[in-house]
Amino acid sequence: MKAILFLLGTWTTTAGWAQQNEPTLLKPITVYGLPEEKYLTGSSVVPLDSALKAHEHSRSLGEILAYQFPVYFRTYGNGMLAGISMRGTSPQHTAVLWNGININSFSLGQADFSILPAAALDEVKVHEGAGSARYGSGAFGGSVLINSYPSSGKNNLTLAQEAGSFGRYFSSATASYTLNRWSLKTNIYNLSSQNNFPVLATGERQPHAAFRQSGILQDIEYKWSESKMVSLHYWYHNADRDIQPTIGQQNATDNQQDRNHRFSIQYRSYSRYGLLSLTGGYINDVIVYNNNPGGVIRWVSAARHEFVWASFHTQVRAEWNHIIGNIANYQNGHAQEDRYDFTSSIQKNLGERLSLTLNLRQPVVSRFQAPFLPYLGAEFMLLKKARHEIKIRGSLSKNYRVPTLNDRYWQNAGNKNLLPETSHAAEAGINYRLGSLEISNTWFAQKVDDWIQWVPGQAGVYRPQNIEQVLAKGMEVRISSRQKINEVILLPSFSYQFTQSTTTQAPASLQYTLGKQLIYTPQHTATGFVQLVWRKFSSDITAQYNGLRYTDLGNSDAYALPAYVLFNFSMGKFWVSHQHRFDLRVSIKNISNLDYQLYAGRAMPGRHYNLQFTYQLTKSN
Repeated sequence: MKAILFLLGTWTTTAGWAQQNEPTLLKPITVYGLPEEKYLTGSSVVPLDSALKAHEHSRSLGEILAYQFPVYFRTYGNGMLAGISMRGTSPQHTAVLWNGININSFSLGQADFSILPAAALDEVKVHEGAGSARYGSGAFGGSVLINSYPSSGKNNLTLAQEAGSFGRYFSSATASYTLNRWSLKTNIYNLSSQNNFPVLATGERQPHAAFRQSGILQDIEYKWSESKMVSLHYWYHNADRDIQPTIGQQNATDNQQDRNHRFSIQYRSYSRYGLLSLTGGYINDVIVYNNNPGGVIRWVSAARHEFVWASFHTQVRAEWNHIIGNIANYQNGHAQEDRYDFTSSIQKNLGERLSLTLNLRQPVVSRFQAPFLPYLGAEFMLLKKARHEIKIRGSLSKNYRVPTLNDRYWQNAGNKNLLPETSHAAEAGINYRLGSLEISNTWFAQKVDDWIQWVPGQAGVYRPQNIEQVLAKGMEVRISSRQKINEVILLPSFSYQFTQSTTTQAPASLQYTLGKQLIYTPQHTATGFVQLVWRKFSSDITAQYNGLRYTDLGNSDAYALPAYVLFNFSMGKFWVSHQHRFDLRVSIKNISNLDYQLYAGRAMPGRHYNLQFTYQLTKSN
């Protein structure tokens, strides 16, 4: 019955197409694409640097994002669980979408960035700021948009092999092929590490921290015509890791396996009436912790119509998620619910200087009330010349997060009466460009009501409650440039964020937390990335700064993790012979052999090395 509903939903209801390069055919004009950024006027969508992604091909998405964006990852050790914290929010407040489908864990409420390999992703964009009206539940701090695509018109074969410190090996193969109306791409990868690095605090080898990850992606697209096409995407990822213990513990035995099946099929039709997109999806997330399996299955169907009417860019969308949780620790070992989302987006340019966007979203969730979510954004071009631009922007939004399945259904602890977390957010910014120099400055503030926290109750049993109000505010600066000095190209970028994320309301038992910074939320974060290119040689250096992080609700300096600066360096060369390209690259991680922690008590490796070799064969059709 579920399969029948899924198929019916696929053909009657939509999903997002984050990046549209094909033209939308209208009666009087041709409009080339309605990209995702169009409906996020007033905020920023920043792509992951392509060179950084290529040089860090075997790394997790969490590691790479931390090089470019001023975000913090609560990482429980090298290769272990990594949760993102954006703009002073928790890991549950960032939405991760793959080809338009939310892939956060619906039991934990967050994505584990340590098992999102960069090798599996063709495109990564980061939307910084609140966006629940656009991306649904949990998009308080930001959203990470990842996509995979079939062949782009050329037949390619890419092979990569890496070897690194502490028994780390990575292999991948990607083949893409285009024939007539068919485009196909297959990507397979495997990563393993003994992860037995010397713990700098003790001098002993890290025990029980080995991990392995492998996966396959298959992307297929068939074009009936230039205006009608269907695409299929499948991603299987398998991870097996020993859970790294705290420093000094030698008898750890915990193990976790993650098995993720992700499937989507999408039909797109372009006509004089606009773009019609129909999507179906299936997500099966299984976690086996110490041989105890549990999982969440989701069926997704969605429909979207996008068109231009009287110069208004308009999108209407409906989405259905059917969620089945099969976890032994739930009441009766089972949980089930349906979620519906109805969204309307309008974008309008008023002259050549002013752009406005309005997003309206109404969620419907089984057994409790979900709020109405508006988003209003504006941009105004103060100055526009060939080499000089100044643009101001701003947005206002209401956001929400549905309590996780664990929050509501955990046996003898879950609370089905929890309210959704809601927030009101505002941001304003200015973008400045002078030639190749670009500077972006953003101020943001967000008040979150009914913040859910697990607190001890009777007999010391922890239970989730809506107990806090949190205010997150701050500012961000981003600078990038491109300089050419004779034959040398220099590409520097820098970003800095200051964030105050404090408790403003709390129950009597937690009054001591009022005005305190949230745990694992540094006030100061910064990143720097400089790439140098000369002929067939390139080198880059990254710097990552995280300020003091409190690990207790009372903000005791005695238990805080100190600030640190982490440096990495790489250099490489490529050779081209006819249709063949060879790349060789060597990297040094943690150049200064710094002893630091991202989560209290979990060691991170000191200085270590990596050697990368890549071969690519390209044939034009």
